[in-house]
Amino acid sequence: MYKIFEKIRNKFNKFEYIPKVKNFNQANLFCQNKNSGVYESELLCKYRFEKLDNYLKKNENLFNPLAINMLLVCIAYFLKNNERKFPKIIDFGGACGENILFLETIFGNDIFENSWIIETPGQVEESRNWKFAQKLNFSSDINTILKKNKIDIFFSSAAINYLENPYDMLSFVEKFRLPLICLTRNNFSLKPQSFIQVSNLSENGFGKHFEKFGNPKIWYPSQTINEKKVKDIFLKNSYELIIDKSIDDSGIINKKTGYPKDLLFKVIQQ
Repeated sequence: MYKIFEKIRNKFNKFEYIPKVKNFNQANLFCQNKNSGVYESELLCKYRFEKLDNYLKKNENLFNPLAINMLLVCIAYFLKNNERKFPKIIDFGGACGENILFLETIFGNDIFENSWIIETPGQVEESRNWKFAQKLNFSSDINTILKKNKIDIFFSSAAINYLENPYDMLSFVEKFRLPLICLTRNNFSLKPQSFIQVSNLSENGFGKHFEKFGNPKIWYPSQTINEKKVKDIFLKNSYELIIDKSIDDSGIINKKTGYPKDLLFKVIQQ
């Protein structure tokens, strides 16, 4: 009976009124009023970690082709040119560490010493409460991680669209001249648009929904980004583009707002 009710409610949620906004700040203010903290909502952070914890206890497969395929391509490309060295990786917007935990099944425990998950302060704080997350390196301070570690791969999957200033962040990363920059599942458009994204709590995170959390709506501010502007940040500053691929299924909720693409940049050795 609960599952029938859930299906009816999910269909009803599709008709939720979502106002149009002029910019990212306006979208963020609206979402803050709907669920305080937005990405750092205590409910959302706890829910995602508990959901994944339960999934891991059942020894379920963490393979998610939407998120992991391009990261595997990056690692393979790096290893081809650096046979005796495993890459140091930043997973920007890496959620609860699903990508890194999956890589453990291929590369073993060494992956944990060579990877960092950059997330919101709320997500980083919540990670300290879960045993499986103790072997992962969570941080909200990308500046320190980049300065203290010789990072080889900067990877971000469907994350930069949720930043207020995505170009500033990418320009900052570019200055470190990392060997590989991989931006996957991007939401591009010729004319930048800001919008409000809404989902049910159950649609967030990896694993089976916990009924005890209920199923409230989660509101996010998001925006499309300009493909040329992103490319210029790297191509005009010592990088070349080695993968420029349109993708059919990016997991982007509202495809009407833009078009999805994967980009992989390689630094030009001097």
